[in-house]
Amino acid sequence: MFLLMAACLFFLLLGLMYLRMRGSGASEVDVVSKYPNKMEKDTILKLLLNLHDHLAHIAGQHDCTDPEQQQANRSLSMKEASDYLVQQNEQYHPWVLLSLEWIIRTGEDVGIRLIGDNPEEEVAEVGEVTRLESTHPKMSFSCRFRRAFCTVIHRVLFILSVIGLAWGVFYYMKYRWRREEEETRQMYDMVERIIGVLRIHNASCQENNDLQPYLPIPHVRDSLVQPQDRKKLKKVWDRAVTFLSANESRIRTESQRIGGADFLVWRWLQPSLSCDQISLIPSKVWQGKAFPLDRRNSPPNSLTPCLKIRNMFDPVMEVGENWHLAIHEAILEKCCDNDGIVHIAVDKNSREGCVYVKCLSAEHSGKAFKALHGSWFDGKLVTVKYLRLDRYHQRFPQAQGCTTSLKPSNTYMNTMSRLRHHTSPDSSSNANSLGFS
Repeated sequence: MFLLMAACLFFLLLGLMYLRMRGSGASEVDVVSKYPNKMEKDTILKLLLNLHDHLAHIAGQHDCTDPEQQQANRSLSMKEASDYLVQQNEQYHPWVLLSLEWIIRTGEDVGIRLIGDNPEEEVAEVGEVTRLESTHPKMSFSCRFRRAFCTVIHRVLFILSVIGLAWGVFYYMKYRWRREEEETRQMYDMVERIIGVLRIHNASCQENNDLQPYLPIPHVRDSLVQPQDRKKLKKVWDRAVTFLSANESRIRTESQRIGGADFLVWRWLQPSLSCDQISLIPSKVWQGKAFPLDRRNSPPNSLTPCLKIRNMFDPVMEVGENWHLAIHEAILEKCCDNDGIVHIAVDKNSREGCVYVKCLSAEHSGKAFKALHGSWFDGKLVTVKYLRLDRYHQRFPQAQGCTTSLKPSNTYMNTMSRLRHHTSPDSSSNANSLGFS
């Protein structure tokens, strides 16, 4: 439809430009209706028509000739016009000036333009006229069509260039805004990770007096950012450091000599409220869907009864020995209406935060996929994909005999509040009975 409308608009403009560039076919009527009543009609009429046709022919030749072969002017001087009229008929000689004076008096376009010393100003007297030019050049059909076509093409290209430039500026600004939002989100995520590291280190210092109560800033960076990402995330890191310096009162920046070199270090100033490290764990909760599921990002049918879930945790940020129990509880809580989950395995060493889930059937895994894929958990976007059953059993042989549906121990969707109950001495046996790895 867009191409069809563009084609129709193009030919409409082409037709309008063709009509505007028409020749002198209609000018004869204008000249006939404007001659003075008190002069000899036949003589003045023939003079004006001869002059009009001659000027139209010269202007048409000038406009339709190639630029390299074009004449110098598309108009005639007064002498050239008078000589031409006298050559046509000697009786025209005394009527030339009177005819031009009548054109000036009418003040309307009769197809002949009178030009003075200044082409921009209108001529008021015959003595000021230096050149005569046609306002209706006589051009052939092919010439008019070619000029109209070129004019329309130039205007269309100009309009498309303006639209393209505006479109490019809009998308560039949109890209800049999106990139700025992404960098801001990464900066806040980095701030939270830095605070988490400092809080954990402070808690460790409460238990081990041999540890220094501060951390060098470069060491914190190196522990949070992979070597291949440090150049890409340099701006994010610098913004996070600046944000902490200006807005975080619990962190003090100071200088310390470590190993014979001076380092800027961070010191955590907030005292620990409890010796239990579990109290330092930030709340892990489900935070809604990032996008709706449709055919573009979700298979129409369940493929296998096994799932691989990414971004459920960050192994660098997790503390304690039983933090994986919270991940287990979070998945069961999110899939509380699904009674088909029989095995859950948390890969504690996975940098992608991977969790593996086995269900009773492909139908149950499809429900789990829809519940988990595209959800936000603890500030991370969770993604899910199907895993072949034989590969799942190859990695977790103990899952072959799991047929009992797992139930969440917390029915109020408060994932981390139950973690302390799993830190009891018999928590390991409970974890094994639930199918953890």
